[in-house]
Amino acid sequence: MGLAKLAKISIIAPKAEVEDVIKELFKFGDFHPVEQEHDSIDKNLEEMLERVKKIELALDMIINDFGIKSEIGVIDSIIKGVKVERHTIEAEDVKGLVDALESEAGPIISELRELSSKIDLITKEIQKNETLLSVLRLLKDLRIAPSALSTLRRTYAVFAVVPIRDLQEIKRSLPEAAILHVTLTKTLSATLFVASAEDAERVERVLKGFGVKPFTLPEWLPGTIPEAYATVESKLVELNAELSDVKQKLNSILENSKEKILSLKEGASILKESLERLKTTGRLKRFATIEGYVPYEKSGELARMFSGKYPVYVSKVETLHTGEHGAAHTESPPTLLHNRGIAKVFENVTNIQGLPGHGEIDPTPFVALFFSIFYGIMFADFGQGLVLMIFGLFMRMRTKGRLRDWGTLLAVLGLSSSIAGFLLGECFGFKLSNWGIASPELVHLVEEHAGVKELNLAAVQKLLQFTIMLGIMHLTLGYSLSAYRHIRNREYLEALTSKIPTILMYIFGVLFALAFFGAGGISQMLTSQNPAPFIGLPSSLVGTIGMGGGIACIFVLILGRPIANMLTRKGGFVGAAGMGLLEVLENIIHFLSNTISYARLTILLIVHVALLMLLNNVWYALGLLSLPILIIGNLGIMALEGLIVFIQSLRLHLYEFFTKFFEGNGKPFKGLRSETTYVDIKIK
Repeated sequence: MGLAKLAKISIIAPKAEVEDVIKELFKFGDFHPVEQEHDSIDKNLEEMLERVKKIELALDMIINDFGIKSEIGVIDSIIKGVKVERHTIEAEDVKGLVDALESEAGPIISELRELSSKIDLITKEIQKNETLLSVLRLLKDLRIAPSALSTLRRTYAVFAVVPIRDLQEIKRSLPEAAILHVTLTKTLSATLFVASAEDAERVERVLKGFGVKPFTLPEWLPGTIPEAYATVESKLVELNAELSDVKQKLNSILENSKEKILSLKEGASILKESLERLKTTGRLKRFATIEGYVPYEKSGELARMFSGKYPVYVSKVETLHTGEHGAAHTESPPTLLHNRGIAKVFENVTNIQGLPGHGEIDPTPFVALFFSIFYGIMFADFGQGLVLMIFGLFMRMRTKGRLRDWGTLLAVLGLSSSIAGFLLGECFGFKLSNWGIASPELVHLVEEHAGVKELNLAAVQKLLQFTIMLGIMHLTLGYSLSAYRHIRNREYLEALTSKIPTILMYIFGVLFALAFFGAGGISQMLTSQNPAPFIGLPSSLVGTIGMGGGIACIFVLILGRPIANMLTRKGGFVGAAGMGLLEVLENIIHFLSNTISYARLTILLIVHVALLMLLNNVWYALGLLSLPILIIGNLGIMALEGLIVFIQSLRLHLYEFFTKFFEGNGKPFKGLRSETTYVDIKIK
């Protein structure tokens, strides 16, 4: 469980045989190439990379332009199920894969581009003829012949199609002319200019300045307006029919080739990413150096693949450290998580914060345990938990990939809620005993007095104490993992002067708090013989240990690093002591705020119980008639509270737990054979 062990592989081969090496690495699959900057680039691989980029770009434009959904929606996956016909791209080598990709994608890209261009041309032609038809309709209705306007002697008249944006400026430039206009489209207007014959030259000059020309019938149209109108109308019918045929053909190709387009796009993306990472071949003149990481258990298999052909150097990647006895490492290996069973699906929760870096502790196993417990407590209901579990199992059956993992996660959380609900005796807000199911009912949260149901404050107090203690365990684990990480990375001074004293300070602080509550106040804390909660020992003893231990830890935090600086002659005393004092104050604030945060476990459970109590009053009032209301109400509470509880469980991990030891700056291990949705890439 946790982080998988990796091995670093270095392969040295003649540059002429680089493609043969890459072919074998593609077949192997689980090889994460090291991206080497400022190294020489293999020209053949770079040429293949450029070809793949062009294909990917063209396919990406097609997917965006035609609105092809590249991902299957969550709702569609659950309702309809996932039925993807995977496409296989197979070749003898990497160059063959690129050739196969081009040969399959090329015809589809060309045909779709041709049809798209044809649609654009026809659409423009339709728009042009629609404008012409509007002009002819106007002339026909007004019985105006543009050619007859030029025969007028005392009056100068011009009929033209003018851009609307220029119309007002033209009016201001020709105050002596009468201008009549009718809007044809959003941008064009049919306009008749009338002026005296003396102003003809000026009108012509102004119109010419705006690029306005007198309207004339195109040469391909008959000479009369009615005949021209009928011809354009007939042509528009033909153009619309042609456009419909081309669109139908385009839609047919898209429908039949949609999954193939997505598979080719996915294949191009994988090849592009792999070639980008493999194109650098080291700094040797005649030999190529290919470096990368593989799972340690597969390093022997990869070495045997190249044995007798090329030198292969295998080195186990050790835990990196920057401790007092070691130099800082600049190498940053990828992260490969190796969790199994139920813990694996909780990697989705860990990944929200980020992947653990190499040398970090993978928190996923701890997340799997505590996240389930927290969710179960806040959503404790036997019936609703079963519904959530069944929904999660159904989602797991109907989906694939990450959605399948989320389905499993929901099923686990539903099971946890059912167990907690069984222990509390809750089922859809009713007692389990009402359903004929025996339950231990560890805590009676609801009690009834004279027919009135109300919360049991004593039970709420017990539950609050339990959840606070659970939070203390969670925080102590986080602080302990922080100390363990520093010790494992050989940062002994930091562990001894900061991390271990912080853990002990927190534990002693908890003992101090228990003694305070056991004694009933601080005045009797060192003398009272009352038992401290949860421990049973006298409060005076527990208080003395807590106070003495806490003060000792504070002294270590303030003076530990300064004294170490004096002994090693590294750093100053005053500055380190000041930082230690700030750390003590920060610890006190965090101890209080982080611990109190776990009270939300009880609070959200109370909210859950109260909502169901309110809803179930309908049952006592209406009986069987209330079933629709109960069903809808329970579904609403499950949807709303299920999400809120998930967010709160997540918050307790992100802000209270992870901040103690986890950074999440790792980069994922990406093999050459990635998990895909639509395509299988194979080398024979």
